[in-house]
Amino acid sequence: MTDEELVERHVGDGYEMMEPIIASTAVAASAADVWAAISAPGNLTRIHPFCERNEVSIWDGAASRDHVHYYSGVHYQREFLDWLDGVGYDLVLGPPEARTALVRWRIGEPGPATAPTTAADASGCEFAIKVVALLRHDVPADQREYYAEHMIRRPLPSYLDSVVRGTGYFAETGTPVTKNQFGPHPIYSPAD
Repeated sequence: MTDEELVERHVGDGYEMMEPIIASTAVAASAADVWAAISAPGNLTRIHPFCERNEVSIWDGAASRDHVHYYSGVHYQREFLDWLDGVGYDLVLGPPEARTALVRWRIGEPGPATAPTTAADASGCEFAIKVVALLRHDVPADQREYYAEHMIRRPLPSYLDSVVRGTGYFAETGTPVTKNQFGPHPIYSPAD
C-alpha cells in the first residue's frame, strides 16, 4: 500500500504529507535477529537511545499499540497499521489522540553500497525507517512551515539515524543501547 493510501485509510483528510525522511544502516546481523529486536513487546527501551519507557497497551501484530516516553518528557503513541512478519511494520505516531507521522520500519537485503565483502558478512542485512510527517491543514501556513522546519526537517534526520544505529547495535551485540548513546537530541533527549 502506498503512503498516500495508508494516510487516507488510517488518518483521514485534513493533512498535508511532507516529503519522506529516511535513515538506513547496514547491520552485521541476520534479518531474523533484526526482526527479533524490533518485533518484541517493549522493544524500544533496548534499541532507541532517546526512549526512557515503552509501555505496551496491546501487542498483537497489526492491532498493536504502545507508548513512547522520551527522556525529555515528550510522550507519543504508536498505532500499528500493517505487520509484515520478518520484514517490518507500518504505524502512525503522535501524541495520544493525534497523528503526526506515518512511519515504516523495514528490514531488507544489503544494498550495493553495503553488500557483503567476505563470507562472514553474508548474514548481514539493511535496516531502514521512513517517516512521512503529517501537517494539519487547519494550522496557518506560516506556523505549518515553522513546525516543518524546526520539528521535522532539521531534527528528524539525526533522530532517525540514532534509532537505526541503535537497532543495529542491539541486533549485533544483544546489548541494549544507553541513553544518548549516539549523541543527545534537542527535542527528545537533550544533553544532561
